[in-house]
Formats: sequence, structure tokens, C-alpha cells
Amino acid sequence: MLKNFYWALLVSALWPLLTWGKIYKYNITLKTPKSKRWWEGPESNTGRNYGGWLFRVTHFREGTFCGASYYSPLLMIVSANCIYPYRYDLDGTSVTPTFTDEDIFGLIDIVYTPSKFIYQKLYMDIALIRLRNPIKGKTTEFIKLCSTTISAGMMMTAYAWGFDSMTWEPPSTVTKNGSVPVLDIKLCQKKYKNTTTKLSSTSFCVTHPKDNNMCRYDGGAPLTYGTELCGVVSRGPLCSDTKQPGIYTNINKMIEFIEGTEKNINNGILKEPKTSRRSIKPGPNRQ
Repeated sequence: MLKNFYWALLVSALWPLLTWGKIYKYNITLKTPKSKRWWEGPESNTGRNYGGWLFRVTHFREGTFCGASYYSPLLMIVSANCIYPYRYDLDGTSVTPTFTDEDIFGLIDIVYTPSKFIYQKLYMDIALIRLRNPIKGKTTEFIKLCSTTISAGMMMTAYAWGFDSMTWEPPSTVTKNGSVPVLDIKLCQKKYKNTTTKLSSTSFCVTHPKDNNMCRYDGGAPLTYGTELCGVVSRGPLCSDTKQPGIYTNINKMIEFIEGTEKNINNGILKEPKTSRRSIKPGPNRQ
């Protein structure tokens, strides 16, 4: 009995090292303030899995198809383009964490996209996943929205798993990251001048590493600056052509949509779906 007691103490002491994450006292609930579970950065609580806010959107047949960032108890931020093909039939899709071996996941109820978003276009390429319930787990946490103006030369951190790089590297459940510099927007536009890809006012670009294996560019995957979410991978070239810049949706340009949607959900303006899990586009005055 005493042996079991000491073993329990040892596991409790080593658990943060085994899970490579900060251990919170309680699970997230609908009433959990975001500020109580904000990611504090890689030095404090993320380890090799980079934080309890980083998720993958998966389908039971097709595997991972989109990166996601946990923003508030019921909302995750993704790329609208990457989740669009599943928007009318979300059965079989879920969000799974990258930071723990706990058997936890979240079911998706509905997907919100800006009213002006058009599939395969870059303008307002962002979506909010509404979960059925908050994600459980004592290592689950949120990420702050970007508060820094994005400018050329800033070094940011990109995350990916390799599901957009399967031509030379099999996808992995292990998260990888890497530093990438923000590219001057005029130079980026010049590089895409003779292509069908047209940047938008909500887009910005980063320079990919020359080595394809170092490219971190899965659809919907996040880009962070410090402890904040500043971009999500938008539609654009895959890692097979790292000469072309990576295109991200600028979170600074989408804060009104994100916070407006969250506010309307909390105020009961955007009701929880009663019948089927589906995708909707809030009107311009109902974010």
C-alpha cells in the first residue's frame, strides 16, 4: 500500500515532464475565462508538442486535413478553404489534440465563415469551428489573438504535421515547427504576378525554407508571434514549391469577425444547431 502511495507521488511529480505540458487543476468549462488558460509560451508549458491550444481536424476515413487553434471554450480557428469540403457533412470529423496522450477529442457542431468568403479565394479565408462541448483535459489551453502589426522581416513560428507534404514525407501525428520570416507584401505580389493565385487585403506572406523537408505549411495550421496567433495557412502552393511564398490569413484583419461571432454566440444570437451539424455564413451585421 505504501509502495503504491510513493509510486503515485512519483507519477504526479513527473507527469508534466511525461506529457510535456502544464497541468491545470480543472477541465475547461463554458464559464472558463480565456485569460485563465492562455498559452504562456514554449519556455513555460509546451515542451515538444508546443502547447495545449494546438489541434488537428481529422476525419475517421481521411485522417488529418486541417490545423486548428483553440481560442475559447467552444471555438477553434481554422482556414475556411481547408474545412470547406466538409461544411455540409461534419459527421465523422473531430478535433484532436497534439499535446497529450490522453484519449480526448472534440465533436464539431457547426462552422462559421465570413459572409464575404468565397471558396478557393483568399479574402477572409478563416472559419470558426463551434464545438459541441469544451475540450476536456488538464493540459488544454487557449491562444491569444494577434496584437502586433505584421511587417516584413518579422520572424514567426510555423507549425505542421506533413499532410500537405505527402509526396516526399508521410504525415505524422508529431507536431513540427520552424521559424519563417514575413515577406514584403509587394515582393510577394510580384512573385505571384503570373499565376492564378491572387493575394487579398487579408493576406500576408512568409518565405519558405529552401529545404522542402523544413517546410511547415499544412492547411489551416497556425503561425505565432510570441504567444499570440497571428496567421493561419490559407490556400496557396504546397511545400513542393518552396520558391513560392507561403500565404497566411492575417488574424489582425479578422479580429472583428472572430470576436463578433463569439459575442453573438454568448448572447444567444447565433443559436446552437438543433438538428444537423452544418456550415453557415453570418450576415454582415451578425458576425
